[in-house]
Amino acid sequence: MSAAPLSVLDLLTRTPEEPTWQSLAESWAAYVRARAGGRTPFEAAVDVAVLADRLGQAFGVGYTAALERLVPGVGLPCALCATEKAGNAPRAIAATLEADAAGYRLRGEKSFVTFGTLAKTLLVVARVGEQPDGRPDLAVVRLPSDRAGIEVEPLPPTKFVPEITHARLALANVEVRPEERLAGDGYIRYLKPFRTIEDVHVVGATLAYVIGWARRTKTAESLVADLSAQLLTLAALADADPLDPRTHLALHGCYARFSEVARGPGLSELLEAASNDERSRWMRDRALLQVAATAREARFVAALRSLGLRTE
Repeated sequence: MSAAPLSVLDLLTRTPEEPTWQSLAESWAAYVRARAGGRTPFEAAVDVAVLADRLGQAFGVGYTAALERLVPGVGLPCALCATEKAGNAPRAIAATLEADAAGYRLRGEKSFVTFGTLAKTLLVVARVGEQPDGRPDLAVVRLPSDRAGIEVEPLPPTKFVPEITHARLALANVEVRPEERLAGDGYIRYLKPFRTIEDVHVVGATLAYVIGWARRTKTAESLVADLSAQLLTLAALADADPLDPRTHLALHGCYARFSEVARGPGLSELLEAASNDERSRWMRDRALLQVAATAREARFVAALRSLGLRTE
């Protein structure tokens, strides 16, 4: 039986005087310790994020947990390499994986890789063929980031969560061993479910960060209660099928409620009690929560139709 609900409820009694993490490296190290202690990826992300001092750290452990949920045992730190100049939809993937006598050769570019400058392991999405209707067949390969032929170019910091680094990858005739190609369809088994898995784990870590923040300032009790209830839902969704429309329905409810809370008096009270630095970071970084909102809304509408709750 999963211990996720207990882990979430533990946040309500955790000592708020514990020191917060001072860097992304510290929070990542704490995440690795939590996993070694038997926590699931979601539990580890929540346990670490409650002591984060900024949204960027919460995102960092949430993203890492999502990748471990997607590919158990993947080497950390890790980055998923999907986005290209035309986007990250299947038809936008132009990088190719072609068989040769020793295995495969990987060629192409990735224009925007989260944590691409820090990752030791890369999960690269590439095209291996094409279906009769023009849709691509995709595969995912797992490679060390220092493999010959992989060039990592750091990108300028973003305007929000500047701690989260990004990179452009050039893939020049990269050798891929047969065992480095992950089993299964690259889209159905990896790229498509990751969008939901990432939302569950990143939002869970974000809620944990805000709960920890509120406990440190000893304010916004109703906010802590509200977000804790949402965390219980997300703990259950962390183990759910990410392609199940019911998962998308419940996840949309969590997002919608958090959006309401973020505009409500509880968060205003928290901001008033916070230090100037933490308040400024939140105001700068909160735009992260709106990234991919259009894609999430599309998944919600598709879920409604699949469940017979919307017919038009």
